[in-house]
Amino acid sequence: MKTPKRRVLLVLQAGLWFASFAMGSWIIGGQEAKPHSWPFIASIQLNGEHFCGGFLVRRRWVLTAAHCLIPRLPMVRVVLGAHSLKMPEASQQAFSIQESVAHQNYDPVTVRNDIRLLKLNQSVQFNQEVKLVRLPRKNSLLLPGVTCKVAGWGDITNFGTIPSKLMETNVTVIDRGACNASWAGHVYSKMFCASHSSPTLRGFCSGDSGGPLLCGARVHGIVSFNGRRCGDRRRPDVYTQVSKYISWVRHVIKTV
Repeated sequence: MKTPKRRVLLVLQAGLWFASFAMGSWIIGGQEAKPHSWPFIASIQLNGEHFCGGFLVRRRWVLTAAHCLIPRLPMVRVVLGAHSLKMPEASQQAFSIQESVAHQNYDPVTVRNDIRLLKLNQSVQFNQEVKLVRLPRKNSLLLPGVTCKVAGWGDITNFGTIPSKLMETNVTVIDRGACNASWAGHVYSKMFCASHSSPTLRGFCSGDSGGPLLCGARVHGIVSFNGRRCGDRRRPDVYTQVSKYISWVRHVIKTV
């Protein structure tokens, strides 16, 4: 018979597997990022295995996706300063989670308000490999045609091939109306889409959930959901629009 602790762990693992694979979010069609060129990116891990991304917004706060279902348990940790997840790196800093705060109106069915803040158990040490990212101005918009970058440690083949090092790829913000038509009206007001014109698959895939979409010097998007096949431009990648949640982020950081 499984102990209660073992049953909780199995349920947690199943939930994280579902969140990662069913939502579909890992980098595909990209290339290895320059080591530590994303000094704010976080790897969120269960028993040492990466399952979601995130990014550092304050000394003790990481922003990620609500659908990652991240609890406060000893076997869950946040790693900053990483490039390779398979090799030991002196640059890495690991933390447990003191608080995990999903948006109060997160809806797992519609994926609305897919945003979560994680309070780390202690402050990070800033250096060349670990830095804060700049958030967008409140309610600022991205125009169609803007080129951005998305990064993560997720699947690179659509078949569960996990890279050992951080991957990145370029994508372009696309018209909301065109994207919403592709998604039959399921891209809501606080979401936006980015895709590509390449004949090959390109975008995020399972495991990149919660990671950053960097447009210029600011993170404008959180990896949220895509289609059944990663990187397919017929089902553009959908991101949580960070600029719509600046007040929520400030409120949580101030009060929790």
